[in-house]
Parts: sequence; structure tokens; C-alpha cells
Amino acid sequence: MLNQIVLQNFKCFQEATSFETSKLNLLTGINGRGKSTLLQSILLLAQTARNDSNLKNLIINDELLHLGNYDDLKNSETPRGENIHINFKFDSQIISEARMQFSENIDKPLLASCVLTEIHSNGVKSIIEPQKENSNFILQELTGKIKKTHFVSADRMGPVKYVDKTNIPDFINVGSRGEQTINILADYLNLDNVQDKLYRGNDAPHLLQQTTEWLNYILEGAKIRIDGQDKTSSVLTMLLNNKNNSYSYKPANVGFGYSYILPLVVTGLIAKPGEIIIIENPEAHLHPRAQSRISEFFSIVASCGIQVFIESHSEHILNGLRVGTLNPEIEINHKELAIHYFSENFNSTKLVMDKKGKISNWPNGFFDQQEIDLSTIFKLSR
Repeated sequence: MLNQIVLQNFKCFQEATSFETSKLNLLTGINGRGKSTLLQSILLLAQTARNDSNLKNLIINDELLHLGNYDDLKNSETPRGENIHINFKFDSQIISEARMQFSENIDKPLLASCVLTEIHSNGVKSIIEPQKENSNFILQELTGKIKKTHFVSADRMGPVKYVDKTNIPDFINVGSRGEQTINILADYLNLDNVQDKLYRGNDAPHLLQQTTEWLNYILEGAKIRIDGQDKTSSVLTMLLNNKNNSYSYKPANVGFGYSYILPLVVTGLIAKPGEIIIIENPEAHLHPRAQSRISEFFSIVASCGIQVFIESHSEHILNGLRVGTLNPEIEINHKELAIHYFSENFNSTKLVMDKKGKISNWPNGFFDQQEIDLSTIFKLSR
């Protein structure tokens, strides 16, 4: 698990900026103040580790992110010649800290050269040189910890009539837009059952049934049917039902909320202990009660040994996570929820929450718009 991330000269963070992380992490605050940048530091390393086990070059554009070139990554105020620094601290006995510096690759502008990697292992600092054989084990440990990162972006696929049948990737994930979700659900018989803590209902523990159970709980009504699983078909069709009858409907006729939440639920159910989940705006197209319940879902996911990062602007997501730490049936406590608030001046404040769910350092501008609006309504209605 990642315990800390330190960024320097990376996008909006020129000065070395540290972020303490935990099992369950919420990033919230003002738009354009660094939330996505923090998550992109993980995603850049994840897509690099999937393609380059030696981490010789940072891959800036690939399956998870397309950020442009090195100049797009480097802080615009940083003098030429200074490198980008990304440091990760882990709770591992083998690797406690990885320090990486990235410089411009003159020959390949869409990559960034890894000029130095330092690993602290059992208190010993060593410089890792990918070409040396004794570096391979440590590099494998590092890349193994970061490459299995699930990412579902805010730009998710909406309702679709059908999808082409595709091979599921070796690292099973729904894709950044949820494009693999239906193919994964169609192959549920060949996949592992969901973890016991995430099991709902009295029916089968397989992925399709549990996806239906959670979708039904979060949205108060859901059935899933997938057609086209026979060998003669080259496409898959998903049909949904949000009513208590025997009919099935095309996703476009049920509502965007079902299609937007589906890849999130599947991601939580297929993730394994030790892996990372990054979710952007889970609240999209969901009413408040559904937002609270998806927060409960990810609280349980985090209790299964999966590190969860959520970027959100919703107070219902925040409060749902706070409730999760108080719920005696969910094995996660207030110390295992890290809430980072990003303010106007690109500073991040880690909020302090006690065992009763109370936040002691509630900053100005942090989910107080409702009170401001109600006060304005009262004044204007007098």
C-alpha cells in the first residue's frame, strides 16, 4: 500500500509537496487545484510499469492517460535543467521508499527519461541501475506494486446498444472508460468469485450475480441480462431492468446512472488485495442516496485490502465515507480514511477526523455552499 506521495516540479506542484495516503482516500476541493495531478502521478507510473519493467522511461501517453509531452508534465515555473521528482513510500518490508527523477528525453519527446531511482530497503539506500542484474528483483517489486492499478475516469461510457467481443486483458480491469465491463461480465464463469466481505444476497457469489445485487442495492432496483454469449455472435448486448417485472430494456431507456455506476461496481468486485483503485466522480448521474451507498460499497472494498482513491466534489460521497468508518459492520476506521482538501492556492490540507466522524480542522469553503445558499435564501425572502 502507498503510505505517502511526494511531488516536486510536477505540473502545478513546484515545491516538494507531500500527501499522506491510507486504505481509503478522498480528494476533494476547488477545481483545477491538483487533485487529478496527484492521481496522475500514480497512473503514469502504472502505465509505465505495465510496459517497461525497468522504468527506464516514463510513458506519458498510453492506455490510462494521454498528457502530451514532457513540457506538459513539468511545472511551468521550474527552471530548465531541474528534474521532475516523484517519491512513493510503501508499507512494505522489501521496499519502503522509491525516489524517482525524470528528465526530458531529447530523442523521444513523448517519453521522460528516468535518470535516477533510489530504493530504501530495510534502511539501506541504493541506486538502482536497470542494466544491472542485481536491480531486477527490486524493480520487479516496485513495478509489481504499482502496475495493478484500476482506473475509471469521469469520462465513462454512457448507455450503449452493444459492444464487440474482445479478449479480457491479463490484468483484468474494466478500462478507463468502462469499455471492458460487459465483456468481463459475460465471462463471469471463468472468473473468481467475489470476496466474502462483498457478498450480498442469498444467490450465487459469482461476479454477474453480485454486480446485480450491488446495483440493486445502490439504485434500489436492477437486473442485468447479457445476450450474445454464444459462439456465433461477435457482439454482446446488455439489457437492464429497474422495475419489478420480467421485462428487459436497452440501457438508453433505463437511465444514465445505471451505465455510469456499472464499471465502478465491477471494478470493486474484481479487484484483488494489494491492488489500487482510482475512481473519478463516482457521484455522476446518481441521486444522494445512491451516492451514499456507493461510498459504503467502496468502504467495504477498502476493508478487503484494496487501496481506494476517490476524486469527488460531492458532500454525499464525503459523508458516506464518514459513515463507513463508523459502521461496525465495515472493518475500516477513521484513521484509515484520508481526506485531502485542495484549496485556491494549490495547497492541500489533510483533514483530521476523530472516531466519532467529526472533522476538527474543517476549512473555509469545504462543503459549506448549502449553508451559504440557505442563508442567502433567508435574507432575500425577508
